[in-house]
Amino acid sequence: MTIDGQLQRVIDELVSKGISLEVAKREFEKRYVTAAVVRADGNMGQAAKSLGIHRNTLRAKISLLKVKPGARGNC
Repeated sequence: MTIDGQLQRVIDELVSKGISLEVAKREFEKRYVTAAVVRADGNMGQAAKSLGIHRNTLRAKISLLKVKPGARGNC
């Protein structure tokens, strides 16, 4: 399945369950940031680079989203 198909399936499910756009965006971003940090073995500079953002921006997102660096799954 293509990424477009996968995203459409997830979006359809979220919409059918009445999940707001704000909640969906926050959860997606939280998991995406967590995955990047885990993939970089906790190296914030490397994780930030893979996300295309500055390290300070990554740290701010981690704080705002309450991401536990190095944590997998539930943040």
